[in-house]
Amino acid sequence: MRKKKTFLFFTLVFFLTIAFLQSLAQAEEKKPAKNIPNESLAAGIDLGSLISMAFQNNPRLKAAKLKWEAVVEKYPQVTAYEDPVLQYTRFIQPVETRVGPQKQSIAFSQKIPFPGKLSLKGDIVSREAQMARLNFEKETRNLIVELKDVYYELAYIIKAIDITKENKKLVEHLAKIGTTDYSVDGTTLNDVFKAQSQLAQISYDLILLTEFLEVEKTRINAILNRQPEEPLGSPKELPFIPLVQSVKELYELATANQQELAISDVEIEKREKALSLARMEYLPNFSLGFKFLDMGEAAPGANGSRPGDSGKDAYGVNVGVTIPLWFGKNRARVAEAKLRHEGAVHLKKDLENQTFFAIKRIYFKIQNSQRLVRLYQDSLIPQAQQSMETAETWYKEKKGSFSGLLETQAVWLNFNLAYYRALTDYHQRLALLEKVLGISLEHKVLRSRDQKVEQ
Repeated sequence: MRKKKTFLFFTLVFFLTIAFLQSLAQAEEKKPAKNIPNESLAAGIDLGSLISMAFQNNPRLKAAKLKWEAVVEKYPQVTAYEDPVLQYTRFIQPVETRVGPQKQSIAFSQKIPFPGKLSLKGDIVSREAQMARLNFEKETRNLIVELKDVYYELAYIIKAIDITKENKKLVEHLAKIGTTDYSVDGTTLNDVFKAQSQLAQISYDLILLTEFLEVEKTRINAILNRQPEEPLGSPKELPFIPLVQSVKELYELATANQQELAISDVEIEKREKALSLARMEYLPNFSLGFKFLDMGEAAPGANGSRPGDSGKDAYGVNVGVTIPLWFGKNRARVAEAKLRHEGAVHLKKDLENQTFFAIKRIYFKIQNSQRLVRLYQDSLIPQAQQSMETAETWYKEKKGSFSGLLETQAVWLNFNLAYYRALTDYHQRLALLEKVLGISLEHKVLRSRDQKVEQ
């Protein structure tokens, strides 16, 4: 009876321990979710506020962060021993021994890897966690670049709408003048039709730009995880700060900061750890166990025993070791790890080459945008403005034609739109360059510019 109580006690303690551990795990999982308020942006928007809101609300960014946190949770899993095994055996027919029959037994065993294997597995998961963190940074960087791209496009569209509205008023005024002058034979019917056609084209462009504006606002709302039709104000005026870094400096910035290159470095480290772990598979693993045998009362006369005789309960400790006998399997495991490591090294080099090429290509486009911005700002627009004023003066003095006045006005409009298009392209290409570099260029551009001014 005493033996049965002892056995039941061990069993009860085991199941209570399991239940307690499960309750702790469930309590850890139940964490309240945070609700982030959705700010109103109807009054106006600036890039810094949009980036802050996107960082808090964007679902893609949240998913990348959760993936990173999930990888971190792998570390305690791979560095811990496997769950021990508790085994209960009930003999269908008692096994008779000299000291009495064996009715039931309890065994407990634990597998123990060779020292160093678990730490290497932990090192591999640590590298995976670093890669997940870098991937989160990459997603953050990509989101910021995407937001900058649409923000700059929105600024261009609003500016284009303002210029087009201003130009529409001017063309309406010119069309009235042309109609009046035609009535007194001051101009031709063809010039009047030309003015009306230009006015119709401007009206169509204005409708198109307004629709584009709504599309870009919806795109920003999607990035910020807001409702598609929520109101959105106007962005600020885009400044022009020239890029002063050389291509060589940009190469150095990318090498030091680009997330993809950093991920490649960590991937190589991970493959090195995996190779070390593969080599350790030649070493054995161990197991340690404990066993309890419940000895019942011996049958009368069995092996010379008397009624009521019973043997003592048996306790035992067992130790086991695996034998890594299949060397071909282990050699293949090591060869696979070597090949994966070499592949990671080659992929890193290819990524460097592609990065430097992308920098060179974007740098060329940025330089071209800078030249266009300066050309329109310093030369073409002032000349077009002066030509339009001169054409209007000549027309009033009957020295020029109405058709020439319309043409100079159209040139002025196109030059202004082309200037803001070039300025927008410049900012968008700077953002794309930041994506390749893996770092914001804003403070570096300003710092380098100030240093050159001081020199």
